[in-house]
Amino acid sequence: MCECRDLEISGTKPQLAEALLQWRDKHCSDTTSSPSSTGTVRPPSTSKPRRRNTRSSDAPTPPVLERSHRVHQDEPRTPPLTSQNEDAEPELELDLESLGLDDRELPSDKIIKLSKIGSGGFKDVFIGKYRGRKVAIAEFRGQLSAMDVKELKLLGDFNHPNIVRFVGVSVPANPRDTPVMIISELCANGDLFDYVRNVDPPRLYRVLSIMLDIAQGLEYLHTRKPSVIHRDCKSSNILITSKGVAKITDFGLAKVKQSTRSMVRSLVGTVNWQAPELWHPHPKYNHKVDVFSCAMVFWEMLQWHVPNKKFPWEGMNEHAIYDLVGAKHQRPSIHGLKTRWCPEIVDLMERMWAQDHNDRPTISEVVAELRTLAQQYR
Repeated sequence: MCECRDLEISGTKPQLAEALLQWRDKHCSDTTSSPSSTGTVRPPSTSKPRRRNTRSSDAPTPPVLERSHRVHQDEPRTPPLTSQNEDAEPELELDLESLGLDDRELPSDKIIKLSKIGSGGFKDVFIGKYRGRKVAIAEFRGQLSAMDVKELKLLGDFNHPNIVRFVGVSVPANPRDTPVMIISELCANGDLFDYVRNVDPPRLYRVLSIMLDIAQGLEYLHTRKPSVIHRDCKSSNILITSKGVAKITDFGLAKVKQSTRSMVRSLVGTVNWQAPELWHPHPKYNHKVDVFSCAMVFWEMLQWHVPNKKFPWEGMNEHAIYDLVGAKHQRPSIHGLKTRWCPEIVDLMERMWAQDHNDRPTISEVVAELRTLAQQYR
């Protein structure tokens, strides 16, 4: 030990020990760690870092979108609109004043993009900041479609705690060179599709609370004037805030319905969650298609405890789904769900996905039942 420290190696053991102690005091006096009770200094390779005052078990779990390792699985995408499956609608120009959104135009120099969290179709989605607050930024590649403009118009009118809040839009002088950006509130836990795959199964009350959020958002759409049918209700179109509140998003396929008694005659949406009346050559349907799709979302949530989670009819093509749901009146398996959760929510779900839309409850009736269940299982 003396030799490796360039110390004189002659003398008695007490003298050598004293020399080592003096060397220690000289060379380690600036260390921040105090010597142990035995006077032995820890070698640098085995020194232990100081513990923080906050215990790791007390640290809050970061929201899903802020996790470096989060599970993400691609879900079925909504097919684009075509002239064959949608009523012809007039093309809308991005004139914010004519859309009633002139007060929602945001200066682009106040918008800061941070990290990319998703992409699809003709847009990329980022976490960003606007005036110091975190927001979601949808950046459109190329020109906005009539569907995008229609969604903008709807978003500007919506105001409900279970509908994603629209902040504003940034329109560049030359949209061909600079993308249009739509700014909305950030839901830091991402969509429900990923949420159930990244968060441990909660207790029944939490599941019922999220279901109630979704139903209340749909009720707002169905009961406003003019009413709106979402037409693409699925887990990837439901976002979860940092506080666990569910909010409905993506209104590109939403249909404004002027009359509560008329039926709509166009086919849109994602087949895995669709009501069977949508599959007729000339479909006629009403708000109850959202009730059916909502039941499929509820079924997804009731798979929360299953290690290998599935979305409705995963792995099946459209024709197989048409045959099972439309012709054979089959639904996803409910085996074990009444025991794992509660029989009442499974019974409600089964009524919501009834084959005949007249046998399904209205979304307001669904809301009322969920409120009762949430109180019962609180």
